[in-house]
Amino acid sequence: MALTETSNNKGLFNLLRSRRRSFDSRQIAALLKRVNKIRTKSLAGALATYIQENLPAAIAKRETLAEYRINPYVLMTSAAVANLSDPDRLAQFLFGSKLYMGLETSFGKSVESAFLSPYPLESKEKWSDAPEKLAESALLLGIGREDKAQQRLDSVWREIDKSVVLEHRRYLVSIKSGPRNINDTQVQAMTRAILDHHGEWFDKTRKNFPDVQQMDIVIGLTYGTDLISNNKENQILAKLLQRGFREEDREKKPGVLIDEKTASVRVYRVIGQDFWSFIGNPAKPETAEFVFLEVLLALAKALSEKKTLTLEQQINAKMRSLAAALARLTFPDRALPDWVKKGFSKDALFWFATAVSAFYDDGI
Repeated sequence: MALTETSNNKGLFNLLRSRRRSFDSRQIAALLKRVNKIRTKSLAGALATYIQENLPAAIAKRETLAEYRINPYVLMTSAAVANLSDPDRLAQFLFGSKLYMGLETSFGKSVESAFLSPYPLESKEKWSDAPEKLAESALLLGIGREDKAQQRLDSVWREIDKSVVLEHRRYLVSIKSGPRNINDTQVQAMTRAILDHHGEWFDKTRKNFPDVQQMDIVIGLTYGTDLISNNKENQILAKLLQRGFREEDREKKPGVLIDEKTASVRVYRVIGQDFWSFIGNPAKPETAEFVFLEVLLALAKALSEKKTLTLEQQINAKMRSLAAALARLTFPDRALPDWVKKGFSKDALFWFATAVSAFYDDGI
C-alpha cells in the first residue's frame, strides 16, 4: 500500500516541527560553565591538524576558470544585483561560491573524521566506523570504478556513518550536514536501507556484540533547528510507519519509532543542539546539552591556531560584513569562563558567536 500523507502523519510532522529555539544569553552562559577546557583544547588540536591537511587542498584543487563554472542564470542575476562588473570582484565571488559549496559537501566527512573523536562523554567507547561497514568496504579495494559502483548497489552498511555500543544498546548514526541537505533521493535511499537492512544490522550486532539487546538507528543533522528543516528527515519516519514500524509513544517520545516485530530497534532523528547532545551521550543526551558549544569553541580555537592562519594567504576567511548583523548577539559580561576569555582571540570568539546563531530561530 502506497504511503499517503494521512492526518496522522501530518500530526507527526506538525509535532516534530513545533518546537522553537530562542536564543538566551543566560542559557549559553550556564552551558559554557559545563564545557570542559581540556577536552575542548584537545579537539581544537585535532581540528587544526585536519584543517591544515585538508582545507588547502580544497582551495587549490581548482586552477582554471572552467573549474569555477556555476549556474549561468544565477551567475548573471547575482552579478547584476551585486554589481559584480569588476573582474576582480567577480573572481572573488566565484571563488567564494565554489569554496563554500565544496566545504558544505565535505563537511560531513570532517565531522566523521575529527569532530566525534572525544565522544561519548565519560565512556571508554567512542564513535567509530562500524566494523561491518569496514569489512564491506574492504571487499571493494583493488577493483575498478565501474565494478565498485555496481557492488555498491548491494551495500548493506552504506547509509551508516558511525557506531558506538554503550552497555546493552548499540547506536548507529547516519550524519547529514544540515537541515536542508537531505533530498528526495536520499529520503528514498535511507528509508529503503532501514526497511531492508535493519533486521540484518541487528542480527550482525548481536553476533559481534553479544551483550547488546537493543539498537537505535539515528538520522543526525549537525546544525539547524526543528523549525527550519526541510522536513525530509521527518518524511523518512513517516514512510517507515505502516511498514513494520510504529510510534513508540507520541506523548513521551515524539518522533521515536520502534519495530513491531521485535520491539528492539528504534529509529529517530536529532537536529542541531539535539544532535550534539546525542553525540555527547546517546543514552542520556540531556546531560550533554553543552556539547555543541564545546565543538564550536574547538573549531573557533582551531581556526585561530598559527598553523591554520597561513590559509589567509589563500583566502580571506573573515566575514567582517556579518559584524553589524551580529551586533545584537551579545553575552553578559561574566558569561564567558576565564579560560575562554584568556585563551581565545577576538576573531575566534567572533567565529564562535557566528556559529552559535545557526542553532536558533528567535532572539538573534
